[in-house]
Amino acid sequence: MSNSRLPLFFCCLFFFLLPRHGLLKKVDAFTGTYGINYGRIADNLPPPESVVTLLKAARIKNVRIFDSDQSVIKAFKGSGIELTVAIPNEYLRDISVYVDRAMSWVKEKVQPFLPGTRIRGIAVGNEVLGSDPELSQVLFGAIKNVYNALDRLQLSHEIEVSTPHSEAVFANSFPPSSCTFKEDVLGLMKPILDFFSQIGSPFYINAYPFLSYKNEPEHIDINYALFLSNAGIHDAKTDLHYDNMFDATIDAAYAALEAAGYGKMAVRVSETGWASAGDENEAGATLHNARTYNYNLRKRLFKKKGTPLRPKIMVQAYVFSLFNENLKPGPTSERHFGLFKADGSISYDIGLTGLKPSSASPSLLSLNAMVFWDVLLLFLFYIPYRNMAGAQAVSAVGLVLMATGLLQCLAVAAATSHTVGGSSGWTIPSSATFYPDWAASQEFAVGDSLVFDFTTGTHDVLEVAKSDYESCSTTNPIGSTIKTGPATVTITSAGEHYYICGFSGHCGAGQKLSITVSSSPSTTSPPPTSAGSNGPTASVTPGSDSAASLLPSGVKATVALLLLISLALLR
Repeated sequence: MSNSRLPLFFCCLFFFLLPRHGLLKKVDAFTGTYGINYGRIADNLPPPESVVTLLKAARIKNVRIFDSDQSVIKAFKGSGIELTVAIPNEYLRDISVYVDRAMSWVKEKVQPFLPGTRIRGIAVGNEVLGSDPELSQVLFGAIKNVYNALDRLQLSHEIEVSTPHSEAVFANSFPPSSCTFKEDVLGLMKPILDFFSQIGSPFYINAYPFLSYKNEPEHIDINYALFLSNAGIHDAKTDLHYDNMFDATIDAAYAALEAAGYGKMAVRVSETGWASAGDENEAGATLHNARTYNYNLRKRLFKKKGTPLRPKIMVQAYVFSLFNENLKPGPTSERHFGLFKADGSISYDIGLTGLKPSSASPSLLSLNAMVFWDVLLLFLFYIPYRNMAGAQAVSAVGLVLMATGLLQCLAVAAATSHTVGGSSGWTIPSSATFYPDWAASQEFAVGDSLVFDFTTGTHDVLEVAKSDYESCSTTNPIGSTIKTGPATVTITSAGEHYYICGFSGHCGAGQKLSITVSSSPSTTSPPPTSAGSNGPTASVTPGSDSAASLLPSGVKATVALLLLISLALLR
């Protein structure tokens, strides 16, 4: 062999001797940035087929389940949704000790459903390290055996193997740069990280600002936990600023990986969420906080950006969870993490679409305006029918009905729903200028609605005169006091409107709103409204304005046109 060919020979030999799994191009188990956990510890959930319909309606592309139930996996066939299945902790020992058990599991639980169901990941166990010393000893063996089974079946290039960790694996996480793995965890963690580095799997972390706040509400600013305006924290070691706990937790994981020698490994969030209800000792577990966290989380993920420490690595996360699970053990909060209720309607509005409409009032015209439409419809129906017969009458009535339906659609489309205070909702603000600044960023019109998002018993809403607004007087409210939240108020007249909270000291602390309403449709696109079903909605009592005066000018013109058409049909 000539000397000139030796370099090529050794390059080929090196390539051949590399492990096969190191060369395989893996299909990422995650599309985009947003996914959801589909837990089923409940006795009132819709069938899996309906759940898939719900997920598609909500445009959720990534789903994790906590087992490998065949009926669920079958339901995802042809859906296009990326599915991660799981091996529960109770099966880890057998799969770790017996290689054939791992192969049997893959052949029975995964292979038969491919490629119809897009199974893109297998989570081996859940939160094992740092919580279960006995299972911690067998976790790596189970991971390796599952991967090797996939490899022998030529599936390792399209199915990711991983294991989610809780924050219990960290010795400390504040500031983020100081985070390291616990000493008793590191020895068991390193073989797993070595293996994941070879096969290209990310580090999965269950990140819950809710749990951190619940455990230490006196030490954590809830605004920092909810992605709201706050002073944030400064990490002196990295000279980085953090304005939310979610990003800080992810960067703490990156810091721990780097300290352990795995600085190039990606971090992905396997669970994060916020409980909408809880026991008395569970601080922060409210509907308002759950909506605020999940709305702001979704907005943050859709920006497709990284963290302060890893700005070029897009954050990806699975929200916990799809449904409230009424049979989950533990504190009340465990049963109230769902974005959706068991009937498929939304628990609260963060911009997702449910199988059923929520019980919150839509952003339509006031009741008087709807009565106006009904009277108009009857009038247009009656006149042509009285003077015509046969096919001509049917055609005329059909035209009127179609045009009136279009007219109502135009009226609905013209209205806008404004969540007062945006994601902060109706609460004592951080500054006296908060609500004036928010109002200045909006355009209000007759037919729009105001959503006062608050927890019943903590705030209320009173419409008042300007003088009472300025003095925070609650003695002469306009209409009834709204005590049940969240509440929707439909704007029925132009001009200035004033609202305050009647709880002692709240108005004086800045919880009051002044808006100027125009008669034309608004064009702003505020954050989604709260659509909880915990209480009835409210409408402002109409003043002297007629129903017709509530209509935008373009709609009035259409009414006039319809009347002319009807008169022409009489001839």
